[in-house]
Amino acid sequence: MKKQVPVHDPYDVELDEYEQELEDNLEFCTRLSPADEKLEIEKLVAAAKNHVRAKKSITLRVAPYDLEIMRLKASKLGVPYQTYINMVIHKDASVF
Repeated sequence: MKKQVPVHDPYDVELDEYEQELEDNLEFCTRLSPADEKLEIEKLVAAAKNHVRAKKSITLRVAPYDLEIMRLKASKLGVPYQTYINMVIHKDASVF
């Protein structure tokens, strides 16, 4: 006899205050016209390119064990480890 595994309902989650506010306001969102959507995408692409260009290259020494941990965490997220390290630095710097 097979053991039955309980089925998890993906919609049965507890939202935090911010997530609940987003969900409550979804019905008030309007879709952009195709022309406005194209302009918005062009602005976002330009901003992303400018952001990438604005980065500064650095060199630092890291313990091999720490680097391996960063690589493992990045792998779990599916991003390159340099991107993950940049994300960690950005997150820490944003809370100043």
